[in-house]
Amino acid sequence: MRLRIVTTCLLVALLYFCLPLQSASAAEASAISFGAVDYENLTMQVYNNYNNVIYYSTDNSTWSELEGSYNTSGKVYSIDISWVSSSSDETLYFKGDVVKTVKSITLPMQNSTIAVDYDRVEGEFTFSEVEEADYFQWRKITDYNWNTVSLNENSSSYKSFLTTMEYMRVKGAKILIRTPQVIGTSANDVGMRPSSEVTITIPARGTAPSVKINTSKLKLSTTPAIEYYDASNDLWIECDGSMSIEDIAPKALFRNGGSSVTLLLRKSATISSAESKIQKLVIPGQTAAPTIGGSSSDVTYYYLNSKLVLQFNKASDTNIFEYAIVDEDVDYDPADFSWKQVNTTKIINLSAATAPRGCSVYVRRKGTDENASKNIPSILSSDANRFTVTY
Repeated sequence: MRLRIVTTCLLVALLYFCLPLQSASAAEASAISFGAVDYENLTMQVYNNYNNVIYYSTDNSTWSELEGSYNTSGKVYSIDISWVSSSSDETLYFKGDVVKTVKSITLPMQNSTIAVDYDRVEGEFTFSEVEEADYFQWRKITDYNWNTVSLNENSSSYKSFLTTMEYMRVKGAKILIRTPQVIGTSANDVGMRPSSEVTITIPARGTAPSVKINTSKLKLSTTPAIEYYDASNDLWIECDGSMSIEDIAPKALFRNGGSSVTLLLRKSATISSAESKIQKLVIPGQTAAPTIGGSSSDVTYYYLNSKLVLQFNKASDTNIFEYAIVDEDVDYDPADFSWKQVNTTKIINLSAATAPRGCSVYVRRKGTDENASKNIPSILSSDANRFTVTY
């Protein structure tokens, strides 16, 4: 009898301590809720909220038990969402075994309409269909690290991005551009997937032009497909064909100071190619004109028997002079004149038919064309001196 009473008391005590624990667990349980949605790592957090089992469904009809990595301290599952289609909005349904209220979360589709245009002439980018993104990301096609840049063109990160792209135009590159993910925080704020990737080709700059100096005509071998840099206005200006030094680098001429001028030249951009690499062309300062006068001068002239007598007192194979006979009233243009070379001090007799009264005789030192292979620099033909034939 005593044994039966003790057993009965133990059963009552056990029920007393066990039943409240069960009911407390049920009382604490609540509907399933959601945490971070990470589209980069394709994971989502689901809180069990004291439910023992979580069920999920893609159609709110057929249910499966949820599997995932469970964090006991946070009481949260991290589940894989890589299997969820990104081509459309997809709704997933969840419920617990204790609280069976169905909770849903809609994962957004990926933005596949993003468009990025690259202006190869200006080196500028135009973004469209970026939805609500405030930033974009880029990486080299051979790299794995994304760089995040503000879409605000006035931001420091955007300006830095353009500078980096400018560097890439030296060798050329391919880059990928996308808008980044926005991590979701709840069913009401599901964030945004990274957009699809756009491939942009940054073409390499072509070889620099090879503009030559015509030291006799005082012209450059420019074409309209070449630009020169105007430092005073910070502009690249289209060249004319065969530009004169007077037009493109006037300070190199003796009458304007005769100082050396360095020109920056490049091939212009086209629809299919960026501007070329830059040629640095040094135009040496022009020297003074030869002196005309007595025997101590560079050039002597006089008239004898109705002839013009010319003598170049300092002419030699290494110090060549030139002269040109020009009709009166013709303006000086070294490119249009027919220059004759003189490398000797011998007297030159010119008839009145060759050098008629009233014509002008121009004299100058001959220039030297550059020969890089022989390490010979350009030397401009000197400024010209003149006299009028009077007989």
